[in-house]
Amino acid sequence: MMLLPKLAHASGFCESSKRAMMRDSLLDLRRRAPLHFEAKADNARFVAYLLGNALPSEVLEKAKATLPYGGTPSIATYEAFAREAAISLELIIKAVIAQNIEVGTAPKHVVRVRPTHDISKLWREAKLPPLSVDDQRLGLLVKRILVWSGRYAAPVDDESYEREEAELETLRGSASTRKLLFERALGFNWDSFDRLYQVANVELWTVRQKYYG
Repeated sequence: MMLLPKLAHASGFCESSKRAMMRDSLLDLRRRAPLHFEAKADNARFVAYLLGNALPSEVLEKAKATLPYGGTPSIATYEAFAREAAISLELIIKAVIAQNIEVGTAPKHVVRVRPTHDISKLWREAKLPPLSVDDQRLGLLVKRILVWSGRYAAPVDDESYEREEAELETLRGSASTRKLLFERALGFNWDSFDRLYQVANVELWTVRQKYYG
């Protein structure tokens, strides 16, 4: 218990410096904690379910009249569902990565949970089963939601959009006319989201059971 004050005195650290060190250490622990990622993922999944399945149209219409709101409630709630579902999927995959790192089974190049929204790359880093072409496409659409379409009208620049379209064209397997793809039309709904979520979720708890009992 006396080492920290002696070290602080010898190094000329002030009390605020010591507090900063302790705070950074705690934050670093949170960045690596599988169950912190899982808890956030579970919360976002719960809200996604409410937005995608559990809000009756009469409740939405009443809320529209109360605000007032000039848009279309079903569009607004779908956009919110897509954001929460995308966040949830990203976080549950990151929970698996953090778990693998913790028990020492992550690939050698995976030493931390990377701050990226690239679902397909995260999926591979988590060592989850290979994605089908359709699911790779969903992964790209989830990445799009997280990076820009869940918040903005357009990506940060045209080049970014061109790169996304090139990736999607490869997965489509056809030279279709380029157009903005709507996630709803391509099947990003509760079932397609939760199917992928459960693959990662089952893996997380299987690993925890194996190593921690």
